[in-house]
Parts: sequence; structure tokens; C-alpha cells
Amino acid sequence: MAIEISRADIISQELLELQSETRFLKLPVDPYLELLGITPLASQVAIINAINNPKYRFVCAAVSRRQGKTYIANIIGQLVSLVPNSNILIMSPNYALSQISFDLQRNLIKHFDLEVAKDNAKDKVIELTNGSTIRMGSVNQVDSCVGRSYDLIIFDEAALADGRDAFNVALRPTLDKDNSKAIFISTPRGKNNWFTDFFYRGFSDEFKEWASIRATYKDNPRMSETDIAEARKSMSEAEFRQEYEADFNTYEGQIWTFNHEECIGNFEEIDTSKMDVFAGLDVGYRDPTAFCVIAYDWDEEKFYLLDEYLDAEQTTENHAKEIQKRIDKWSIDYIYIDSAAQQTRFDFAQNYDITTINAKKSVLDGIAHVANIVDNNRLLVSQKCDHTLECLDQYQWDPNPNLLREKPKHDRFSHMSDALRYALYSFEISAGTF
Repeated sequence: MAIEISRADIISQELLELQSETRFLKLPVDPYLELLGITPLASQVAIINAINNPKYRFVCAAVSRRQGKTYIANIIGQLVSLVPNSNILIMSPNYALSQISFDLQRNLIKHFDLEVAKDNAKDKVIELTNGSTIRMGSVNQVDSCVGRSYDLIIFDEAALADGRDAFNVALRPTLDKDNSKAIFISTPRGKNNWFTDFFYRGFSDEFKEWASIRATYKDNPRMSETDIAEARKSMSEAEFRQEYEADFNTYEGQIWTFNHEECIGNFEEIDTSKMDVFAGLDVGYRDPTAFCVIAYDWDEEKFYLLDEYLDAEQTTENHAKEIQKRIDKWSIDYIYIDSAAQQTRFDFAQNYDITTINAKKSVLDGIAHVANIVDNNRLLVSQKCDHTLECLDQYQWDPNPNLLREKPKHDRFSHMSDALRYALYSFEISAGTF
């Protein structure tokens, strides 16, 4: 496939010469790349042209391995820093990856004999004598990066961490200059996550300041057939498509494969009078409490996931109120609860007149049962159930190679996944085999 670019005025064939007063990178890019001995790939040209274009403030690039994505992002950051009194922030998913950008910036600075006023390895901050600052940060420590204005924020390997709140809540207000911009660059990690959402903004007329680029190994002429053949042999099909084809539809380690095209709908007016309506409840104490409502159509042999609730740090009373709203709305017949949450079960029954049933908790059998339903397109999910749709895509096997037996990864996607498993698997045990 040819490189995919969301906006018609962004090209990948050559670096565009834009007027110096309107372009983002005030210094010419060509001489800089020439000094570094770089002949840019089409994806790198497109990223530079997009960020340089005054129409676009946010550039999202989904690119495969061997496209030099971290390198070109750091070069763009370096070019911005050459303008006096500029502030650049390079965000990474964690401390280890932020070190890569820190080392890269140090090398670029040395290459051009720039004068460094301060090099703080502990906080990963470089201050230049021209008044510019290059700061590294990580998504899990975003609070340390706020309190200043940035000319450019780069999210490197953006899909590896949930940066939606880090950007929307903490960092977007720091892009308060007329020409401040952000780059989000990564290999995709599944379909239903913040990076995917940001990527598709570039194709929407609603988000006119966004531009998106997608490039695969086929867009890198330096990749040999031998390299590709070796990669295919050393990886699973899902991993290869993810890493080399920048495929949003696969995720290595993904537990369930949900059909978005056929299995999402609007079920607000669905008639459940002849259906069994039941729910799964995963109780969180420090973790979120998750609740999902499902109706089973015996004639169609399909499950309709109608509603959900997910919240953390709420009182038992507040959880009970939210669940009661859904009981009243959908006339729920059974609620299957985590059997470890006996205190909550007692409180619900004693204080709120909500009856629950201990769920069947065989993890691997339950996961396999849900997989059978999902793989056969028998689970239809309401379009408003964002948390469930996200967990169907992002629920993963634990990658720890030292595990004696396979188990799912415990993260923010596992709570609604557990509630879904409790509901579907317990209903099977109680009502028969599907």
C-alpha cells in the first residue's frame, strides 16, 4: 500500500518550501538533514510537511518499525530548540523510553556543537544558552511537566500508554502559544484506544487542525525481502501486522477478537420482554467497580450488551444507586457478582435490597466461553458502551514468560472484562450451554 495521508495538501514526495513567517520550523530543514547525512523516508517527509503546515496543530503518525519515527520526532524537536527561548517536551510511556530520547538529544546537540547551559540527567532536562529548554517526561509522571508553556510536545510511542488524560487534561493547556503544536507518533496497539481515536481525528472535518499519516514497511525502500521474511518467521501473524503493517485491527496478546463492523449497534429501544436480562459485577476497592447489563435472545441465540457502569473511589451507596438505575431501566433478572466480594454482596442485600448471585469464576474456562461467543459474532454491543468496547480490544494475556500457566494481564481493561466474563459464563452454567 502507498503511504496514507489524511489531508490532501500534505505530500510525502519532497519537503515543501513554505514561507518563513508561517511555517512552524523557522530554520530550513533540508540543510539540517544533509548535515546529518539523512535522506528522509516518505513517512518522515510527510511528518515534517504536516508539522510545518500552519493549518495543522496536531499531527498523528501511525508508522511501522524501521521508519525512524523516534529519530525524526527528536530531530523536529531539535530544530524547534534552535530558535531562542523555545520549550520542547518529549513524552514517553515510561522512564526507560524517555532515556532514549534524552540520549538522542544529547548526541544531536553535540553533533552541532550547540552550547549547553545545563544538563540535568536526573530530571532529563537540557537547557541551551539560547534560552531554549528540551524536557523529557513520562505519561505516568505528567504532573512534573505542567506549569510552563510549550512550543512543541512530542508523544513518542504514544500507543504504549494511556495518554488521553495526560494530554487533554494536563498538557493541552500548556500549548497556549499561537503556533504551539503536538506530535503523536507510534506503532498502533489495537483499535479501541486513545491513539486510534486521535489518529482518526485527522480524517474528520470536525477536527480541522489534525492531520494523520500511516506508513508500513512497504513504504521503506531500504527494507529487504530477507528482512521481512525473517520478521515473519520470528513473529506471530498478529505481531507482524501490528509492528510492520501498522495495523490497528490486531494487537499481539489480544484475548478476544471483536468484530466492530458487524457487532455494534443502537439498542436503546430493544424489546427485552422475551429475553433473559442479566448482569456481571466486578467489585473494586482500590480498583474500579465494573457492571455490565446483557440480554439473551433465545430465538436469535445472541447476546445484547445493553448498558455498563464503571467507576472508582465511590462509596458502596453510590455504586448501589447506579446499579439500581440500571435494574429499573432493564428489569434485570440476575446479577452475577465476584464471589470474593461477600461484604459488598451482604451490604447490597441488607441495605439496598439488591440481590446478587455468586459468579462462576473459572478464569480460563470463562475466557474461552466469552471467546466462543465473540468469535462467532454472537455478542452485540451498544455503541454507547465505550468501556466494554475498549476492553474487548485491549484485554491481553500477561506477557510474563515465567508464568507457570497462562493468565490475563491485570490492568485498567481487566475490570469490565471480568464483569463480562462473570455474566456470560455464569449464565451459561445456570441456564444451559450455548
